[in-house]
Amino acid sequence: MKIDEMRTIAKKIIKGGVEATDPESLVKSNFNKENGTIILAGKTFSEEDYEKILVFGIGKAAVAMGSGLNGLKLDDGLVITKKGHTYDDHRCPVPIREASHPYPAEENLKTAKEFLDKLDGVENALIIFLISGGGSALFTSPAGDISISEMKDLNERLVRSGADIYEINSVRKHVSDVKGGRFAKICEGKGDLISLMISDVVGDDMSVIASGPTYPDDSTFEDAVDVLKKYGLWDDTSSKIKNHLVEGIEGSVEETPEDVQATNILIGNNLTALKEAEKIAKEEGFKTIILTSHNRGEASEVAKPLVGIAKEVQESGNPIRTPAALILGGETTVSLDEEKGKGGPNRELVLSAAKELKGRKDIVVASVDSDGIDGMDKAGAIADHRTVKRSKKDPDEFLKKHASQNFFEGLKDNLEINSRTNVNDITIILVGES
Repeated sequence: MKIDEMRTIAKKIIKGGVEATDPESLVKSNFNKENGTIILAGKTFSEEDYEKILVFGIGKAAVAMGSGLNGLKLDDGLVITKKGHTYDDHRCPVPIREASHPYPAEENLKTAKEFLDKLDGVENALIIFLISGGGSALFTSPAGDISISEMKDLNERLVRSGADIYEINSVRKHVSDVKGGRFAKICEGKGDLISLMISDVVGDDMSVIASGPTYPDDSTFEDAVDVLKKYGLWDDTSSKIKNHLVEGIEGSVEETPEDVQATNILIGNNLTALKEAEKIAKEEGFKTIILTSHNRGEASEVAKPLVGIAKEVQESGNPIRTPAALILGGETTVSLDEEKGKGGPNRELVLSAAKELKGRKDIVVASVDSDGIDGMDKAGAIADHRTVKRSKKDPDEFLKKHASQNFFEGLKDNLEINSRTNVNDITIILVGES
């Protein structure tokens, strides 16, 4: 098989993986209605058992997820999506509001209040909650007298601190009225709550997706304070936030719930995309292996062992014989320093792989962020053994500057995809015979 054909197939595989996680399609495939019965992800609800049916949604995929319930007779609801995010609103059955992302602003406070006000006086309702990536920032309701500007400052400093997502969430949940299972508590006594989730989190921990508004939380106020002190943030944290956290430790503010009355169901994740990618690769005649959906680490370093596996496959047929498709996903990262150009983890992975592929024919590496932007304005990139020679540029220079998008731009090897959600990265390595 010629290398250009392999490149075309790699792009086709990635496209199919992304399409498999389209949020509207995922909801549609988990929704059915017949003879007064609503079926959601295998759970059955009788319309006559409820006085109202409400649909809410948060996240960058909220509008598309809501559109998947088109045809369901609703009494009320609201979805909150990212401000400036492109979406098709004509099929969404409930009102749409936009809010700031990745950090909350005054408009987030307003939309959250409108969201919560719709639950006032509600009894005996079926509450359907659609959750996707970005929901944590978009659905912001500060606890106590904490201001939205204090929340924004706290979030910015947490993200810059080096804390991991679990540590960040332990703080977010304890300064919020809706995160960490608190929204589920608000819904108690108002009917049945079912949440359909699309994961943008490696490992699919439902307590982390959008900071787990309907999921039990086992972190504590003490954990939140420990995180702020561990990363040197405590002294500069606002007095209102510190007072709230201390009051929580003392027991005068209720802890996040360890148990909630809600049904939480994952309807799409990175593995959903990888399985569809594998299906397409098989149809194209490749032997396949899904290596992992948990790939993590510095993108430029992760690329080296991946190319090493591809070389082993080509030389020895271990762990799979050629022609082979190595399929993996997860979320790699880039550690930025003073030099910051246009790039993104997936392009850095591919550029680093291109260096390793010099002189090694019939291997193609392609990687994209399924959200379509990889932190910038392109999804990812594709490379083979000819890439570095074709460019006549020093890949190390572009890696150092984190300018991998510029490296691939001249080759027309940046990849662009249309996507309405994020289920992390999709990486495809096609290996032909040596």
